Amino acid sequence: MMRPCIVITNPVHPPVLDLLQEAGEVVANASIAPWTRAELSERIAGASAIMAFMPDCVDADLLAQAPDLQIVACALKGYDNFDVDACTRAGVWVSIVPDLLIAPTAELAIGLAIGLARNVRLSDLHVRSGAHRGWRADFYGSGLAGAAVGIVGMGKLGSAIAQRLQGFGCGRVLGVDPRPFALDYVSRASLDQALAEADYLFVAAPLSR
Repeated sequence: MMRPCIVITNPVHPPVLDLLQEAGEVVANASIAPWTRAELSERIAGASAIMAFMPDCVDADLLAQAPDLQIVACALKGYDNFDVDACTRAGVWVSIVPDLLIAPTAELAIGLAIGLARNVRLSDLHVRSGAHRGWRADFYGSGLAGAAVGIVGMGKLGSAIAQRLQGFGCGRVLGVDPRPFALDYVSRASLDQALAEADYLFVAAPLSR
């Protein structure tokens, strides 16, 4: 019996390839450059499954090129660029990873805040420029300790940011969300209050419009 064809549109870690190769013949893009629409159409012609990523778009026209397709496995949380209705009409499953990258995104958001507050990039550019001549009273910054922090959107990502902020000794953490949330270290606030009072503002709300 012919093994199913599994198309992976972007590079993945070797253990993932090993696992999928046990289930079928894998056609994988090993380049960090995404395939063009024409290249993807050519590769999925006989595919049973696609592992798709953020640069990809699956719609009715693409589905017409893959009559044997059974599933579009989205290696991401959002799926704006995937026509779920068209997939449903074609009998193709669409799967997502709802909790994907919550922890890394929360860590990166806090890292960016610290980088901005502490002038990390400006200081780095100064040193690399050759202008550095030892310590000077320059590039003063601020920190999270004692600061008021606002978080717009207290879903999974906002809650993950708030959880990680506990270790930085923030003065207050203000949560903005119309829905209820129960974190005893986060005070509920309106958006206007957070904008007026926060030293740092994290936006963790979905882009819905």
